[in-house]
Amino acid sequence: MNLPTLLLAALPLGALAHPAAPPTKPTVILFVGNSFFHGAFKPVLNYNAAAITDENFRPGRSGQRRRQYEHEEGPWGGIPGIFKKLTDEAGLNYEVHLEAISGQTLQFHYDSALAVIKQPKWNTVVMHDYSTGPVPTRHGGQPARFFTYATKLEQAVHKANPRAQVYLYETWTRADQTYPEGKGYSGLPLDSMQTDLHRAYYREAAQDKQIAGVAPAGDAWLRAIRQGVADPNPYDGTDAGKVDLWGPDHYHPSIYGAYLNACVLLAEITGYDPCKLGRQEQAAAALGIAPEVAARLQKVAWEQVKAGRKG
Repeated sequence: MNLPTLLLAALPLGALAHPAAPPTKPTVILFVGNSFFHGAFKPVLNYNAAAITDENFRPGRSGQRRRQYEHEEGPWGGIPGIFKKLTDEAGLNYEVHLEAISGQTLQFHYDSALAVIKQPKWNTVVMHDYSTGPVPTRHGGQPARFFTYATKLEQAVHKANPRAQVYLYETWTRADQTYPEGKGYSGLPLDSMQTDLHRAYYREAAQDKQIAGVAPAGDAWLRAIRQGVADPNPYDGTDAGKVDLWGPDHYHPSIYGAYLNACVLLAEITGYDPCKLGRQEQAAAALGIAPEVAARLQKVAWEQVKAGRKG
């Protein structure tokens, strides 16, 4: 028996009939926004940063667009970093990029980062505005600016790649805008700001037919609160046993809020049920989220995405 014959004989049965499939190309996704993507606090801020590309990070801060807060050390991972980990565990092939500047709007990204955004390599682009931008002007928002620049960015993405999928990332009601005095939603029910955010994001998706969908992160926060998973008021300290979706500033996401948002993004963009990842999901463990809490947040995310599609 010659050498080639010996080598063939050593192959597993079926190897010749079923050759290995070539590796699939990754889905290249860009997240466009601010600290509601990258997070303001560790461990979320830098989570899984090595696995994604922070488009605005340069060592020594040279040659990059200005970051608003010096304490936010890059590169950033944030919610896109969690999303990347979830997709890896789900067996999905995603290449994740982040274009985020703290405290900025969609107009800022259109004016300052269009060279990043209008590249044909993006298969999927997900974007959000400043947290109060889409709400009515009487509550401190600039909704006309939101609608204008969400549409302009969608058009820029599709001019570069007509087949790209563009999603909106619906942000969440802010406790710091609701419970203290003198704020945009002071004295109103917690869901008031979320109702306005929901209306704006879904209105933009309805009037711009080129938008593929809305990732309902903010709606999922309310669902978690209504189901008794999350604390509705982080100021009163009366809900022991419930997680706080807000960070210490009652504004940005905590580890729980960030994880819930990433699960919503996974469900909306990929169609994958995060509940399949289960109690031992690795990103939750790395962030310090208990297995039973991770499972409950996964369930809330999946329920909200399904409800949003029905509605």
